[in-house]
Amino acid sequence: MSNPYVHQTPNRIRVRSDFIQHHPARVEALIKQLNQIPGIKDIQHRRYAGSVAIQFDSKVVSASALLETLESNGWMEESEQRDFVHHALRLGAKTLIKGIAVTTLKRTLGGSLLSTVAAMAR
Repeated sequence: MSNPYVHQTPNRIRVRSDFIQHHPARVEALIKQLNQIPGIKDIQHRRYAGSVAIQFDSKVVSASALLETLESNGWMEESEQRDFVHHALRLGAKTLIKGIAVTTLKRTLGGSLLSTVAAMAR
């Protein structure tokens, strides 16, 4: 999954995140608490999709208050694993591009001129 996703309409909030998928006990505990709040009509939790949809009466409870509660409970956190994978992919792409550039320069300029250019770049 990627960054947390929030879709909001006047009486419904849907959140998808890695946190929801990977912390089911914490999510279920908060859902039980949310169900006690006046104005909450229905909550649908799809654990394997990492998704929770909350239907509510906006005259009784505000969307901003609900979003603040979800955020303060970690539902909007980005996955550390995603950050690691993203960094590894970026680093791998840079290495690949450098390798292609060096190979192209060797073929185009020849070894001795490439050594001179490399020495100047340092």
